[in-house]
Formats: sequence, structure tokens, C-alpha cells
Amino acid sequence: MEPLLKGPAGFDYLKNAFANHFESPSDALISLPLTAQWITSIWHGKDQEWNEHKNSLLNWWQPFMVKTNGRIVTSVPSAATNNSNQQPECNGERVDLLVRLGLLKLVSGISGITAESLPETLKLNLSRLRAVQAQIQKIIVISTSILVFRQILMSEQALVNPVEMESIVVRCGKELLEFLDRSEEAGVEKIVEIMSGFSRDGEEAFNTNKLQAVMSRMLVKSLQAGDTVFERISHAVYLATRGVVLAGNGLQGRKLAEMALRRVGAVDLTDRVVAATEILVAVATVSVNVHGQWYKYLTDNM
Repeated sequence: MEPLLKGPAGFDYLKNAFANHFESPSDALISLPLTAQWITSIWHGKDQEWNEHKNSLLNWWQPFMVKTNGRIVTSVPSAATNNSNQQPECNGERVDLLVRLGLLKLVSGISGITAESLPETLKLNLSRLRAVQAQIQKIIVISTSILVFRQILMSEQALVNPVEMESIVVRCGKELLEFLDRSEEAGVEKIVEIMSGFSRDGEEAFNTNKLQAVMSRMLVKSLQAGDTVFERISHAVYLATRGVVLAGNGLQGRKLAEMALRRVGAVDLTDRVVAATEILVAVATVSVNVHGQWYKYLTDNM
């Protein structure tokens, strides 16, 4: 049966099954209250998000632009990459844009995604979206931890060589990633223990109760919603994810993610952001193909 559920035949099967349960698109306002609420919540901000995205693309391309005979041409190759699984970018089409942004908003929320609150059109993707949300939250925790660790190194003046310090920060980040991948219930105490174990010569130069206490206080504070550091990191990760959601997982999307993460010293997490976001783009593509008529009716009646 699996081959029959791929391609146009698969979309038709899912579309018919959805119609049998939720009636025709013209009944969407009544039969899809959660989807209507979801679309409405994104509606007024979609144009600003799209314009910000286009400006980000322009800012990335500008360094590669040169004037030739009064014309602007690019001096870099096409955004295409050798990635055989490259996903399509959003061209601004209304339904596609709304679904992609809507999925981004869902997984970027602090509260966990629940079956009760999920739009009817996305019910079958609950486990996928929860997994993506968990990855994004993990990226925020690691980015925040790295920023705190970097600040501690600088304030303690433990390392005067910037290259050496960056090397230690990268190694610390990798170990944190490995630990958080292994442990779903990671606590601040263990994260601080890992950070305090790094030093220039591999010695536990920072493994003191005083310094661990400072790290712990800084990290706990920085991981609280409303904290300046938390908001800064969360926004950077959101922009990185949005870049891939709208530009796809090719060169453009990856570069937008790098630009956003570099601002908070987390550019090494770009692959993580891209991998998580690929799932969102896949879910959006399928949902637009399957539920497009219902989405169109809802947006036509906003």
C-alpha cells in the first residue's frame, strides 16, 4: 500500500479521506474551527514576516552584487546546491506562506504542542511537530549555554587567545549537543558541570563551587521567558528557522540561518536548524497539496 500513498495518488487519497471526515471546503468555517483560528492568528502578521524575509535575502545577496553597464547582476552562482533532497522555497503565494508561517509559530511556542490545540489539518502530524519543537527548544538551550560559557571565559580572563577560546567554546557546544541528545531530562546542574569541565589545557580549571554557582545563576536566569538573553536567543533561532522555512533547505535558506545564528555565537548549530526545519517544510508541502481547497476557502472569507 505504501507506494499508492505517494505522489498525486497519495494526495488524492488523503484529500478524499479528509473530506469524508470534515465535509467540503465550503463548510470549513464550521467544520474546521481550530484551523480557522490558527489561520486568523497568522493573517495580520504575514505581510510583515514576508517583507522581513525578502529584506534578509536582499541583505545576503548585496555583498555579491556588482554593477555592469548600469545593470545589477550577481557574481555568485545559482542558489541551487548538490542536495538531492532540496526543498522548494516559498514564492509568497498566500496559502503556502500562511501554512509555512503557521507551522513555524506552532513549533516556536514555549508551551508544548497538544492534540487538543492542533489545527484539524495537522492532527496526523502531532508527533512530527512535537519532535521539531523539542529540537528547537534544545537549540535554544544550547545557544544560551554557549553564550553564558563564552561570557564566563571572557569575564574570568581565563583565556587571552581568541582562537583558543573559540576552539574551547566549540568543543563545549559539541559535548552539550551529545549530552542533550542522550538525555531527554537534562538539568541545569549537568549542563553547568559539562561547561565547568573545559579549560585551555584540558584541566578542570573552572571546576570550583564558586564558578559553578555563577554559571548556574546566569544560565537559569537566561533560560527564563522574558529575560533579555532568552528573548535575544529565541528570536535569533526563530529567524534562522524562518529563513529555512521560507527559502528552503538550499543555499539561500542555509545562509539565512547562518546569518541569524551568527549574531548569538551559535552558527555551529546551523545544521541542526536546517534538519529540524526540513520536517516543517515537508509537512507544509503535503498539507497545502491535501488541504489547499479548505485553506483557500478560509482565507477568502477572512
